[in-house]
Amino acid sequence: MASADEPGGGRPDLPEAAEPSVSPPTHASVRVRVQHLRERAERTRAGIEARRADSASIDTAFEAVERDAQSGGGVLAAAVAFRLFMFLVPYAFVMVTGFGLASTAAGQDPGDAARSAGISGLFATAVSSTSTPSLANRLVALVIGGFALALTARSLVRVLWIVHRLIWRVEPVRKPTPWAPLILVGFVTVLFGLADLFAWVGSQSFGLRFVAFLLTIVVSGAAWFLASWLFPRDQCALWALLPGALIVGVGVGVLQILTITYVVHVVTRKSALYGAIGIALALLLWTYFAGRLITAAISANASLWKHRTGAEAPRGDLLAPP
Repeated sequence: MASADEPGGGRPDLPEAAEPSVSPPTHASVRVRVQHLRERAERTRAGIEARRADSASIDTAFEAVERDAQSGGGVLAAAVAFRLFMFLVPYAFVMVTGFGLASTAAGQDPGDAARSAGISGLFATAVSSTSTPSLANRLVALVIGGFALALTARSLVRVLWIVHRLIWRVEPVRKPTPWAPLILVGFVTVLFGLADLFAWVGSQSFGLRFVAFLLTIVVSGAAWFLASWLFPRDQCALWALLPGALIVGVGVGVLQILTITYVVHVVTRKSALYGAIGIALALLLWTYFAGRLITAAISANASLWKHRTGAEAPRGDLLAPP
């Protein structure tokens, strides 16, 4: 009898255990996981909502979400986004073609322009021309673009006026000043100039990038605080406008980061496939996020003040044009 140490002797070789095969997830298993996540989210939401009576901050947050939904926040954001896009196109055209501003960004690749100058550089690239216009053509472009800019600025002011009325649920005692479109153009010019400056500061080092992010939050929040004070609202204290200013400030800072990271890739990919239409899609996406920030900020201010005072003004005929 052969021993275990001799060749051919001992126990026969056993086949190696086969690796367990992992089958790809089926549609049923994915559906079960999605349902499980949905149920968990519902339980979490129910648990948080049960604490509304004990927490003023949670109750105010729910009131802001409910006010935004009741006012049609998504639809209002889309309206603001469309008017904002229609305003920024002639604005960039006038600044680039009429006055020759942002010419450095206008001559760059769309992705490079978004990295160096943010959304203003992207708009400058979208409306730039490869040829150098003559003085006569520049004057004609300035007149036509200025007329379009005045119309779109007026339209944007009217939409923002109506959105504030609908969310605050007030009937303003005054109409927007005729100088409001010009004030809006000046506001946007200063903000875009500061945004370009902050983008340049942030490109110097990582530490300065964080400083630029903080400066963007402060400047954007301060600008929206002033705008909230000028647009229709309740006769509220100034501190009631701070939550919306904080939302817009942080949101614009995040949007700036998304612009120089995610939007750059979207623009680069879509502009290679669709040309100028791809850039327009990316700009429309950016303006919708901006519109959503605006409606969320107004809802937060109104909900906080109504919660604090416990009063709600009658809705009245809020859909009538100002």
